Amino acid sequence: MWSSSWLLPLPLLASLAQGAHHVVKVGENEKLEFVPETLKAAVGDTVEYQFFSKNHSVVQSSFDKPCQPLEDGFFSGFVPTSSPKEASRTTFTINIKDTKPRWVYCSQGSHCQSGMVHGINVESKKVDEYKKEAAKAKANTSPKSQRPAWGFRRMHVDVGKNGKNEFTPNDIREIPGTIIQFKFHQKNHSAVESSFDKPCVPVDGGFSSGFIPVKNESFDAVFNILVQHTRPVWFYDAKDSNCKSGMVGSINAPSEGNTLEAYAAKASKIEKSEIPDWAPIGGVAVIDGLINPVFDGPNLIIPVTLIDPADESTEADKTTNNATSTATTAPTESAGSGEHSNKYLPGSKDNANASIHINTAAGGSKPGHYAYPDEISDDTIAFLQVLKLMDRILGETLYAWYKKIAKDGEWEGIYPNSLVAMIQSMSAQISVHYQTLEDTLNHFDHLSFNDTACKLKLPEGNEIDEYVIASLVLLKLEIGALADVSVLIAQKDSWFLPALVTEVGAKSRMSAVINMIQNKNAAAAPREVLLPVELAWSYAMTHFVESCPDKEAGKIANMPEEPFAPLEVVHRELSGANSDDRALKVTLNYTIPAGAEGGKGNGKEHWVAWVGPWGTYEYTKLDEKTKVAEVPENMFGYVWIVVVNDNSVGLSELEDVAVAGPQIVWTSNPQGDIDVGFEKEIV
Repeated sequence: MWSSSWLLPLPLLASLAQGAHHVVKVGENEKLEFVPETLKAAVGDTVEYQFFSKNHSVVQSSFDKPCQPLEDGFFSGFVPTSSPKEASRTTFTINIKDTKPRWVYCSQGSHCQSGMVHGINVESKKVDEYKKEAAKAKANTSPKSQRPAWGFRRMHVDVGKNGKNEFTPNDIREIPGTIIQFKFHQKNHSAVESSFDKPCVPVDGGFSSGFIPVKNESFDAVFNILVQHTRPVWFYDAKDSNCKSGMVGSINAPSEGNTLEAYAAKASKIEKSEIPDWAPIGGVAVIDGLINPVFDGPNLIIPVTLIDPADESTEADKTTNNATSTATTAPTESAGSGEHSNKYLPGSKDNANASIHINTAAGGSKPGHYAYPDEISDDTIAFLQVLKLMDRILGETLYAWYKKIAKDGEWEGIYPNSLVAMIQSMSAQISVHYQTLEDTLNHFDHLSFNDTACKLKLPEGNEIDEYVIASLVLLKLEIGALADVSVLIAQKDSWFLPALVTEVGAKSRMSAVINMIQNKNAAAAPREVLLPVELAWSYAMTHFVESCPDKEAGKIANMPEEPFAPLEVVHRELSGANSDDRALKVTLNYTIPAGAEGGKGNGKEHWVAWVGPWGTYEYTKLDEKTKVAEVPENMFGYVWIVVVNDNSVGLSELEDVAVAGPQIVWTSNPQGDIDVGFEKEIV
């Protein structure tokens, strides 16, 4: 079981959690009312307004000035629709960021004065007072700008619903600031912008969703674009002959002249559709709640996590896309090339398509060219084996975390979708790092240390901070080891340096994300902490490796015979009452096995080595009775500590005098107001 006693709690968890979704009906059954008239909404909740005939709006006001728009308040814009019983396809949604009362009215005609008002987190007795004041209002006013504000106005468009090759609706009338949300259904369609004069051909600077194959209706795939002006916009589906057959649409097309009907007539004469060579363009693809920014040419590569393994194929697998493009076939589950077994993404198999799914989620792939020399040093082989072991531990930890917070996971909804997507991407990126090391060791036939044969100790509890803590510690551990290994191989095997130092950047970004989840400074120090690779190996073996099948399988050359004694921080004395105040002293706990102490020390005196950002390390005396040591004043952020029996050695020799550790400690956020002088003239 992981313990978080040495880390802060997660104060941001509540603000990151996704709350309830409330629906308010506006003008249903031709009644001038909001239903419900009032509601209670918590921080993190969303409120969606659905509109009925004939033409209503949602405007925020103050209590004192009903029927008058509140400065910087939300506004839906007017939503004309014909049905009194069926809601418009246009909705307006606001996010609740605090629990302050919100007063709302409809700014159409005299609707506000007639009592068409609404309240969020308001007292019931106040509603009648608000209505009385509204009835006295001399005017019912809309914001000067007719654009929606401080909320999301969406027009929902179905693409290929019920197997029909059509956009529903296809003749769209919307105001600037509206999001057009294309919802894709079976089988495989696209939404591509063209000009009126050249239908079925993409226009320069226009939008393109790319091809989006959908296997079943449980699969949620949308493409969002923003209406930016009132000029007509024309679009089509580039799949096969769908454009020619009338699967076209428009936004704000005129009712005479260049009408939608005239555009469709032009399209009927086009034999072959075209599609841009890359996507998405001019919009955002969101797949099962996750932003999906990476496509293979015009084809959406659906991550393995979103593919139903029970489905063997789709119509998209069987048909050929006739749109002219660099990719001549519609995307399928089996699109891709190369072999790669990813342990960190669900559903991955040793098949030809695995690597492209991983690369999609990771935002890139392993190196295309390694520039291998004829030989590699034994030291470098050992270092890469250590890094590969840590990548395996980190990748599996991140993936386990991701599975729990993703769709259908036990913690689904606890993080916003953007953060879930980031953690998914982290998992995939570590898989790419792991493959990079495996390729190199395999090339030189040095896979003698089999990390997959070792049984790992990964988080298993029901607390999310176990996964947060483990991921953060592993990232800091490997960043430190990568920095050390980069220095150590610089002379003998410098050809591999680019792969290592660029991985440090990726892992630093990941640790910054987790720092922010913990409400800590994302960039708490000017450089990363370098940790001797031997100490990093010791920590990984002690805290994350339960067993290896035999000694040889669990042994890496040049590493210590046995890991150092585990080190625990049981208490931090702080400078104030705030848990994020500077740490002044730490109380440690460790037990040194008999005969395990080496180095130059006499076994009676111990120090704590504080390893901070590269170039800063120092020692403080450890009280032998209380095991208390002072924290150096010039340390910030996360640092590593090691109990040693000699305080005269340099950083590279720490493993020679170490008796317990390492362990990670949060010291302090950077503090103080300074004049950095960047505005001054440089002479």
